[in-house]
Amino acid sequence: MTTTQKPSTLFWIIGIVLLLWNLMGASAFIVDNFFTDMIANAYNEEQMAAINATPFWSKILYGISTIGGLLAAILLLARKVGAVRIYAISLIAIIIHTVYNIGFANAMELFGVGAGLIFPLIIILLAIFEYWWSKYSASKGWLK
Repeated sequence: MTTTQKPSTLFWIIGIVLLLWNLMGASAFIVDNFFTDMIANAYNEEQMAAINATPFWSKILYGISTIGGLLAAILLLARKVGAVRIYAISLIAIIIHTVYNIGFANAMELFGVGAGLIFPLIIILLAIFEYWWSKYSASKGWLK
């Protein structure tokens, strides 16, 4: 039997920020994949062609990373240790999806250094932090 400790205020603040971040990610996934007409005006013809040519497996990884991150954030706030595993799966999906976009789909050429390289790398860093924070929270006894 494991005992759970009362989480710190920082746990709740970070948990809420992570929930909001992952809500934005899940929203982006839904819009990018199910409401492409809404984003068509934001991109040029070449960019839209690349978006429409994205392989199905890459879209699946995008979904796993964003929806998984949202589920993990909810589990974290519910103080469930399952958040650690879901954050790990989300992180792996993000890394594979990003490597494809940067290395094989010419994201930097199509979208520029900011959107094609820097922002995806920031997303990976945040996903690493989410995974670490969930493991740290579990080690502190805040998750059951």
